[in-house]
Amino acid sequence: MSDYRVSRRLYKGECTAVYQATCLRSGQEVALKTYDLRRVPSNTLHMIRREIEIHCQLHHRHIAQMYGAFLDGAERVVAVQEFGSRGDLFSFFRRRPGGRLAHHVAGVAVVRPLLEALAHMHGVGICHRDIKPENVLLGEGWRLMVADLGLAIDLLQERAVTRAGTQGYMAPEVERCPLKSAAADNKDRLDLAYTTAADVYGVGVLAYELLTGQLLPPPSPAPAAAKAAPAAVAGSATQQPPGPPPALVFPACVPASARDFIIAAVSPQPEDRPTAVQLLQHVWLAEAADAADQT
Repeated sequence: MSDYRVSRRLYKGECTAVYQATCLRSGQEVALKTYDLRRVPSNTLHMIRREIEIHCQLHHRHIAQMYGAFLDGAERVVAVQEFGSRGDLFSFFRRRPGGRLAHHVAGVAVVRPLLEALAHMHGVGICHRDIKPENVLLGEGWRLMVADLGLAIDLLQERAVTRAGTQGYMAPEVERCPLKSAAADNKDRLDLAYTTAADVYGVGVLAYELLTGQLLPPPSPAPAAAKAAPAAVAGSATQQPPGPPPALVFPACVPASARDFIIAAVSPQPEDRPTAVQLLQHVWLAEAADAADQT
């Protein structure tokens, strides 16, 4: 830590903290994410190594760069990352009137670069698993950067079978997964495994929030017959078909193309959702770009 001058603390969690700092060798502003190994539960220690290994291999304009990591003494890991000088997306749009953005601003400045980052991640097998406004940073020139890969998983190396993410942004297939007490739990459960479609659902929720100022309504209850079905494995999540999609309400200013984009992205069935690459070709993003050019 002697190579860095810490300016302020940006975040404090139970086991982690994030600081704004300046590298004394290069003069570059960075974010230092620290992990207190004394407080990290033993069954999640593997996630620190996984996060750093995954993040270090990702190089994209819209993914916050991981510069490196080191041990600070015996009890703290420090990850050196790109700093979002304009804060996170949550703080930005909460300051906007009504807590929402015009559809062309949301499409061009947020959704398109977010999808570009996810298309890159998904193309190499990485699922982020925690897409939400707080994990989207804004840098110089308002460049968007996906950050916080603490829950990211390499689907080419292991199955995603854990309920992971943030309530309200988790896809139905993720919500149905059980929590785990050990890293290897449920890895043989093909019926629990989910895909990068979970990230697409998060994009849909975020887009809805940007355009309406509201979180997505919770899914409609599953049919009574499905509710009564017994669990296939004792103590595990019952794999039920999801209920009908939530009834979405949009302001009149949200165009039909944006509504179609969101409805497709938050489809209850993951196989019905477009991929990030497919959504980049959606007519809404083309219309948003045209509208932005005219303003």
